[in-house]
Amino acid sequence: MDVRIKTLEPTEIITSFALGPYPESAPKAWDQLFAWLGQSSEISPKQLMGFGMDDPNCTPQHLIRYVAAMSYEGTAQKVPEKNIYPMQLKGGKYAIYTMKGPYQKMPEIFAKLKEEWLPSTQYQLDFYRPFLEIYLNDPTQTKEEDYLTDLHLPLL
Repeated sequence: MDVRIKTLEPTEIITSFALGPYPESAPKAWDQLFAWLGQSSEISPKQLMGFGMDDPNCTPQHLIRYVAAMSYEGTAQKVPEKNIYPMQLKGGKYAIYTMKGPYQKMPEIFAKLKEEWLPSTQYQLDFYRPFLEIYLNDPTQTKEEDYLTDLHLPLL
């Protein structure tokens, strides 16, 4: 795996949460975030990102939490609203792998990073920060097989 290590700075983000299995909750969270963004003229998105809050192998499906998020420029005056919250994403060291292809591959790639790549290094997983998905291109303008997503594994 072609993995690079990078330290990210703490980042102010706007988030939208949704509950349920990730294939259902992720689109709902993104729809909520984009609906709110369409009503806000004070900010412009810089980077889109998402993260799951729960392990679907351990958490009841109806309680799984997904977060759609964006860093931004400007001042977010209209938050909080229902399911829209400002938050600070903690900075720190991450292992980053650029995935090409459909988003459905993310669980498999994150598992490989955690179960194959990580044990072969001197790093340890930081359980206090989420695994991040940082989207590098627009899925409405890109073929699914050409989606690019940086998958971030938090490290100590």
